[in-house]
Amino acid sequence: MTDSPHTKELRRRLRDRMRIETYLTRLEWHLEGVMPGAERKATAETLRRELMADPRNLAMALADLGAPRVLAARYADEGQQRPQWSIGVIAAGIALLAYWAVFLSYTGGMLAAVDSAAPATAHSTFLFIQVEAFSSADGFGIGWTSGWAWLVVPAAIAAIAFLAGSRVWRALPRG
Repeated sequence: MTDSPHTKELRRRLRDRMRIETYLTRLEWHLEGVMPGAERKATAETLRRELMADPRNLAMALADLGAPRVLAARYADEGQQRPQWSIGVIAAGIALLAYWAVFLSYTGGMLAAVDSAAPATAHSTFLFIQVEAFSSADGFGIGWTSGWAWLVVPAAIAAIAFLAGSRVWRALPRG
């Protein structure tokens, strides 16, 4: 079964549209550090219209623009850089996932140790959080208590990752 010329053109246009959107998304990530949001969106929209209207092959048009990071650097106002808040949010999320993965691995290891020596109970501390694992003939389980530490520790980890990931020091005035 062969495709009609219209179907081939539609596929090419969809593929080109996806390449344009991918390029512009990467560009916006890099532009976040060098220009305000409204200006960034207007720049991306202008480039989108120009790329869609460009009669040349899309690969050639994108090659003329260069890599998104390089193009964003050309848009920068005299080297002034801004915080990258979206990257900070992603960094905080990754840090929280890593914290919970390590915490649950730790408690799972405690549970495996007490389950192999059942009936047994183990108490430990993980980053200021008291952890308990128990195993008996009736069942097994894990638990943790520490007042506010179970909330403060992950919040502090997320806050530090957010501040570092977003490069918040860029928002401070330079003297």
